[in-house]
Amino acid sequence: GKTADLDRTSNRTRSRCRGGYLRFPSLCKQSGKTRHSCLSIRKRVVKLARTGAVGRWLFALLSLVVVMASAQGHLVVFDFDHTMIGCNSDTWVVEKLSKHKEQILGQLTRAGEKNAWTAGMDEAMAALHDEGVTVHDIRECMEAISIDQGIKDAIKRFSSRGSDVRVLSDANTLFIDWIIQANGLGDSVSKILSNPAHVQSNGQVRVRPFHTDPHHPSSSSPPNLCKGRVMDEWLDQGTWDKVVYCGDGGGDFEGCIRVPAGGVILARDGWTLHKKLLNATEAGNPPFATIQPWTDQQDLGRHLDALW
Repeated sequence: GKTADLDRTSNRTRSRCRGGYLRFPSLCKQSGKTRHSCLSIRKRVVKLARTGAVGRWLFALLSLVVVMASAQGHLVVFDFDHTMIGCNSDTWVVEKLSKHKEQILGQLTRAGEKNAWTAGMDEAMAALHDEGVTVHDIRECMEAISIDQGIKDAIKRFSSRGSDVRVLSDANTLFIDWIIQANGLGDSVSKILSNPAHVQSNGQVRVRPFHTDPHHPSSSSPPNLCKGRVMDEWLDQGTWDKVVYCGDGGGDFEGCIRVPAGGVILARDGWTLHKKLLNATEAGNPPFATIQPWTDQQDLGRHLDALW
């Protein structure tokens, strides 16, 4: 499942350090033991503070550098279907390319009711292949899906200002990557984490679950992907200045309740995520972050534009 995590920022060398990820790996290279090296740096900084006015000035300066180095900036997480894009990419491809779309869509619906959507999508791809639909056809279909200009502008602006923009979706890596590349966001989205998809030698697209081991018993997520587990991992990577999560469906709930205080949850108004957050709030278990409802992709773009 880990192969589904497409990381376009592998060239950014980050060494793990106490309090976050140090953006200056050369400070910790000498010993090869990051935590030990960072502690040594801190000890030297403290010693400087004892050497008079110049030492205190250097102490203040180096303390600022350490704080800046450990800060991760902003983390912006997007669900994909019905959030970053205005449709469901899984059903879109069936509706546009299949001669038997009613039958396949019915099978997908039944699979979803059994919490087996990913397996159902794998079967749908097999059915399209049997109909003679090619990978080229599927890719063209995906590349025809446009992302709202306001959302694209916000993502590009966030990325240019140092924010880390990631996609966390229950769709699949292949479809998401094709759509993001076609919309000119390949350099602005740092990670795509979704159900891994690949093309077999015979030209058939296969889709597999991201998580194959059981979730925590308290998780309400489908078995193939718990976004709460992923958010826990991402939040453990460092101290983020601010976390924003954009979503619409019930599968986003576990991810949203991990967003720390000071963050923002952009939940689609009246959709399952929004309802579950409101129900949790009424039950006395509100999320840590502020909830901001949005209506459609244009409205989401306006909310994103107003963040910073």
